[in-house]
Amino acid sequence: MSNVLDACHWDHECITNSVASVLIQLLKGFAPKNLVSNSAFRDLASCNNECKLTVNNYSFIRDLDEASIKDSVAKVLKFIDLNDVPALVQLLMNMDLGPGIIAVDENIGINIKGELGARINEVLGIALYSVAVYDNAITRFSAAAAIYEGIGNVGKARFMEAMSKIARAEDLRIKASKLHEEGKHDAEKSMIEDASKLYVSSVVNFREAVGIDEAKANEVLSMMDSSEVLANYYFTHGDITRAMQYYDTCRSALSNIKGLSEEYLNAVKLKGDLCAAFYLLCRAIEEGDWKTYEEAGDKFLELINEGLVDELTTEGAVMSYRGAIDGVSEIDDAVRIYSKYVKSVSRYFDNVIKDKYGDFNSFIEEFRKGDYESLAHLLSTDVNTLKLYVVGKILMDIVKEEGLSEDTALEVLAYLAGLGLNPIDMSVNEMIDELQGLIADKDFLNRVRDLLFRIKDRLNSIVSQ
Repeated sequence: MSNVLDACHWDHECITNSVASVLIQLLKGFAPKNLVSNSAFRDLASCNNECKLTVNNYSFIRDLDEASIKDSVAKVLKFIDLNDVPALVQLLMNMDLGPGIIAVDENIGINIKGELGARINEVLGIALYSVAVYDNAITRFSAAAAIYEGIGNVGKARFMEAMSKIARAEDLRIKASKLHEEGKHDAEKSMIEDASKLYVSSVVNFREAVGIDEAKANEVLSMMDSSEVLANYYFTHGDITRAMQYYDTCRSALSNIKGLSEEYLNAVKLKGDLCAAFYLLCRAIEEGDWKTYEEAGDKFLELINEGLVDELTTEGAVMSYRGAIDGVSEIDDAVRIYSKYVKSVSRYFDNVIKDKYGDFNSFIEEFRKGDYESLAHLLSTDVNTLKLYVVGKILMDIVKEEGLSEDTALEVLAYLAGLGLNPIDMSVNEMIDELQGLIADKDFLNRVRDLLFRIKDRLNSIVSQ
């Protein structure tokens, strides 16, 4: 980013020309000469009537402020035809440029006629849905449905109507979450029930979307969502029996996936497995069985390892392993469960900290101020768990540097967490005195001692900066 800004001397037009040049080259295979001549690439491009840019790293675009990205995309639209708009929107989705998608929506009218108009509205609707701009997505889906109906493409029209309904349902879920935070639970429940009905209604539209490959997958997902949204509501409000019933209905929809192509099968399976994990957690809460808690935690951890790292999976894993820890009595079982618990704690806070601070280094800037109570409150946790997370991150870095396995780090953390030992507040000798009663293997205990000294040194360097 800085190289582009420096080359443009922080001039806004030069920056937007640079971004527009890159986007058009990615789209068309060349960049307009009159854009490139006032861009960061003016001395790096090979030009005749058109220019070729020699640039391989486009990450600087994502680092720009929202206004610059939007202005750049608005400029791109002046240099391309309407036929190129669907490909541009797809490019912006691939590059994760949400502000750029919004810019296209703001600059391209909704009343374009014919097949092209339907296609533009469809692609924009899907893109806006992907960045959670649901009101605009609904408008685009509705416009696409009307045009497809008018030109006789009934399958596409039904598919767009279904997409409009699930966009409305997602919007209701967000609004219901805000009502929950405000303590307006009756209104929240009503909104959740409306969202569930919209998912059910969309199933009919997806079934009528003849000839659309992804319609079957979306039909199954909507069936799952109609139950899951209610299950999540009851789980959050402590009605575990009803939550378990709806999670069971959601996971049972996996029996209806015959004929799905591999392309869509994984997304449907992930949703079903998430409901199955919550079903197990509900059952564990009802029965009080630590083995079922561990089984639920393992389901959540599998989903995390498959890439589904969000609040639901990470918090579900932490909650499950905590429940198992409360009921376990044998030391071998405790160490195994604690190892998985600290791993899920780490993934949970990685997710929270990315959302609140951007990265771990920014979080550490706050941590070194020493106000652990306020920081723990901000992250909705307790001070001991917060400190365990920081120690775990440091220990993982150390074992990687020394070529040790992650399992070694997790086992050490399991002992520390299980005994409530904290390298931030305790000396190495104090912790070793506590560990000697549990760890019979002297070689392992000596490795633990060495790692604890390394952790203390790293912690001291962090706190003293």
